[in-house]
Amino acid sequence: MKTLKYTLLVLAILGCGAFSSCSDDDEAIAPLSVAKVSTVTDRKEAIDKANLAQYIIVQGTGLNAVTSILVNDVPVDMLEAYITSNEITFPIPRVIPENVNNLITLSTGSATVTTPLSVFVPDLRIDGMYNEFTPAGEMMKIVGDYFDLYEITTESGKLYFGDREMEIVKAVQDTLYFKLPTDAAVGSKVKIVSPIAGEVMVPGKYKEKGNMLCDYDPFTGWGGGQYLSSGPTPVAISGQYCRFNIAKGDANDWDWNSVTGISQLAVEYFPEVLANQNNYLLKFEVNTLKPLTKRQIRFYFSQINYDWEPFASGLALNTNGEWQTVTLELGTMWKGSVPADGVLQIMGNSYAEDTDISFDNFRIVPKD
Repeated sequence: MKTLKYTLLVLAILGCGAFSSCSDDDEAIAPLSVAKVSTVTDRKEAIDKANLAQYIIVQGTGLNAVTSILVNDVPVDMLEAYITSNEITFPIPRVIPENVNNLITLSTGSATVTTPLSVFVPDLRIDGMYNEFTPAGEMMKIVGDYFDLYEITTESGKLYFGDREMEIVKAVQDTLYFKLPTDAAVGSKVKIVSPIAGEVMVPGKYKEKGNMLCDYDPFTGWGGGQYLSSGPTPVAISGQYCRFNIAKGDANDWDWNSVTGISQLAVEYFPEVLANQNNYLLKFEVNTLKPLTKRQIRFYFSQINYDWEPFASGLALNTNGEWQTVTLELGTMWKGSVPADGVLQIMGNSYAEDTDISFDNFRIVPKD
């Protein structure tokens, strides 16, 4: 009887082992197939669209035999892929494909399958010069996004200031750096050349004055002269500027009188600006030594009020002591009205906070 029990036990163990081996073999040789593609946050819902660098999951069978993956014609780094028999998780390569077929291609060496997936590729974005009044001979920044994606790098990108090719000193995803020539010509345009996108013009012109409303050189106002400065903090970029360095307790909520205002008189507007405001932009340079988080800046064009809220997106305005060019739609500010006289007033408004903000070069320029 004991012998029979031991024999049955051995057979049971061997049977389980044999069964397990068959299961492993079946898994190893399971046919390669794809059931669906999903996000990593929702495995149940299938997707057919995704973004560059987004993590996705390919679900199916026989996936543990996959040795290569293409998204369009771009290979996936298999070291970044987590693979099981039924799932492969990986990020879509942050590379623009040369040939778009809207497919994921999985290969094992002996078998290949495809599944549809279209990948969104963002357009190259070029916002403009970070500071259009950067002094000649100093470092200029061009800001935008996806410079690296479009291979605008120190090695493969090109940049021209006017007709002169300049060295790209540094390039990151959202900023290009180059040194302005010491004889940088006013009105020059900047052109960028991408191996992928070709030639692209940067919006704006270097030190374009256009219809200059107020650069505080000279100041011809009737109030706020105490806010005039020529430096050294912050360093001037083109003569005098106005600086509001005001403690929270010195200008209460909604206090926009002479405590927080400066007025320029005898401002003149070009006739074409008054006739076609939607074709023009208001530009100026701003510099913050303290983040602006809730105090509005009111621009008062005679009887037209416009409250600027650069923090409306939830991010404070903080230039970290650098001068930055701001561009606003003139038509959005004036809304069809035109100034009744030549008064331009800049004031703090709304909620009080410790404020240290400077302005210069209020000007109206035509859209590119």
